[in-house]
Amino acid sequence: MTLAVRLNEGDRLDEKSGRGEKAVARDEDGRREGRMKLHVLRYFIAVAQERSITRASEVLHVTQPTLSRQLRELEHEVGCELFRRDAHGITLTDDGWFLLHRAQEIVDLADRTEQELAGGRGELAGTIALGCTECQGFHALADYMSAFLAQHPRVRFDLHTGYTDTMEEQMQSGVIDLALLIANVDTSAYGYVTLPQADRWGVLVRRDSPLAEKPGVALDEIAGEPLILPRRAQAMGNIMNWFGHRPAELRVVATYSLLSNAVLLVEHGLGMAVCMDGAIGVRGSEQCCFVPLTPAHTQRSILAWRRGRVLGPAAAAFVEMVSA
Repeated sequence: MTLAVRLNEGDRLDEKSGRGEKAVARDEDGRREGRMKLHVLRYFIAVAQERSITRASEVLHVTQPTLSRQLRELEHEVGCELFRRDAHGITLTDDGWFLLHRAQEIVDLADRTEQELAGGRGELAGTIALGCTECQGFHALADYMSAFLAQHPRVRFDLHTGYTDTMEEQMQSGVIDLALLIANVDTSAYGYVTLPQADRWGVLVRRDSPLAEKPGVALDEIAGEPLILPRRAQAMGNIMNWFGHRPAELRVVATYSLLSNAVLLVEHGLGMAVCMDGAIGVRGSEQCCFVPLTPAHTQRSILAWRRGRVLGPAAAAFVEMVSA
């Protein structure tokens, strides 16, 4: 698949940072423009990953002079330096890291589109990009995936793990087709199914904590303890509401987006993490244990997709199955 990404005058790769607004190529009318071809983005990604022109040229099966020339032209087109070159190899500049993130999204989307178009000519095939938050609903999602693959073995799932806000952004931009989300999101723009499993909120504590042997813990018991809270604004707001008039008493020592790092903080004695029991990190630590809140605070999850968006054949068939 051939693809060119154009930057016209006034367009920017990042409106906040201004990255990309120095594209200097001009069309017949003298209007500034830049074109980033898909194969050049693949070259750029390979060099960024290998951190070496020599190794990247071997991986790509192109000559080093060709690869170097393509990268210089890419830097000229976007109007900024993408690499720092020194005796130790090649590293990315801040603009380079930004372009790497965007280039990976563009290349992934192009590859999926090509697979989906090819799959429409025969047995169902292609890649379904799924965004996943850490929650109990993944058990139901895994069952859906297994049943779908039994019917369509040429389909592949590409999982993107993150927190709900990121999954919504990626679904909006088309990076992912569907997303497993916590059910407290605005669903007005989505089609969705509510999954049967519910997550319990509680605290992750070290096994030598006095709370570890308790069947449940009340909010009063943890109000003065060092807490590690989820960073997401809606989750943070819910937790503060549970404490009612007592948020000022809370001693928040850290916040987190995904639980894996919070688990390490708990293991090292920095505090206890307020979290849901469906997160992988809760079950993966031998040094910590999960104690549910009492009274219970539970959260359902949904499998959502953008209403009105045209999905590829594989993703559309998957939506049809889970909606049945």
